[in-house]
Amino acid sequence: MRDFTIEKYWKLCNTIKENYGTLTFEGYLTKSKNKFIILRHDVDRMPENALKIAEIEHESGIKSTYYFRTNKSVFKPEIIKGIASLGHEIGYHYECMDKAAGNPEKAIKIFEDELKKFREICDVKTICMHGNPLTKYDNRELGKKYDFKRILTHTETFGFNL
Repeated sequence: MRDFTIEKYWKLCNTIKENYGTLTFEGYLTKSKNKFIILRHDVDRMPENALKIAEIEHESGIKSTYYFRTNKSVFKPEIIKGIASLGHEIGYHYECMDKAAGNPEKAIKIFEDELKKFREICDVKTICMHGNPLTKYDNRELGKKYDFKRILTHTETFGFNL
């Protein structure tokens, strides 16, 4: 039986701390470490639980990355700020092709708008697509048409002619 309790997560964090360093995704891309773990959390639902996990990690001396979606039940600026204030990385968990019904031009506009909403709250340097098996659209397709690296390095407008 799987045990996803807070108590077990404390034990996991302590084991990680004793044996490994931890990096956020952004840290992995910019730093070098011999023995490390990258902890990543996709916040698809229940952001309050993500904050609890972030507090445990913080108290354990662990940093991780939290990828937030922008739907109303998840996009909670105060929780996002709280997690970021604990030293964790906040990333954008995009699902734009779903929202744009497969239209890449509409999807990139949604992407830009939603990324801007995140950047009004905190610095965002990494992204991760949200997979949704209940739609026929694949969010990975957006990255085939647009250069995410270029988009993420701009802080104001992205200059696409849509």
